[in-house]
Amino acid sequence: MSDFSVTDSYDTNGDGAYDVVLEDTNFDGVADTELYDTNFDGKTDVQYTDFNGDGITDEVRVDLNGDGVTDYTETGPFSA
Repeated sequence: MSDFSVTDSYDTNGDGAYDVVLEDTNFDGVADTELYDTNFDGKTDVQYTDFNGDGITDEVRVDLNGDGVTDYTETGPFSA
């Protein structure tokens, strides 16, 4: 990943809403939390979190049906 500010947001489909949000909570230039709206309904569908800042995802949360509620959580750490 490239360098990030505290929060970077992207509108990938041009509808005026952010579809990807990258947050750097420890100011090391790497996104610690990544939020994705994969079906463009304005709600986070997938969230990746690196709790300890080592660059490896520690938790994945998924909203399977688009209701804004996490349906599935997997904890790691996962390999890089």
